[in-house]
Amino acid sequence: MLIAEDDSATRDAVVAMLEELGITEIVIAVDGEQALEALKTRKFGTLLLDLMMPKVDGYEVLRALRKGTHQRPERVIVMSAHAQPAELDTLKALGADSFMPKPFTLTELEQAIS
Repeated sequence: MLIAEDDSATRDAVVAMLEELGITEIVIAVDGEQALEALKTRKFGTLLLDLMMPKVDGYEVLRALRKGTHQRPERVIVMSAHAQPAELDTLKALGADSFMPKPFTLTELEQAIS
């Protein structure tokens, strides 16, 4: 699983939740640039993608995946505190499989990745 999240507190919370769910193979990207680098060389089952990140944001990561220049994960779950419901169609058009508003609970994360 690849997590692209720039906020360290959120990142740590997501990792702790994933570990509680028994997921220990986790790669961290602190911005979209690092996420794209990881996606050049490795295929991931799931990408948990924040939208608002420095250098390259989540929208650009989605666009790169849609172009086929990087290995697309089996599932892309966008997580954001700022995305509005009206954006969901745009995110789906860019290739997101689902959306999780932040903050989210362990149960919500488990349902999203199941």
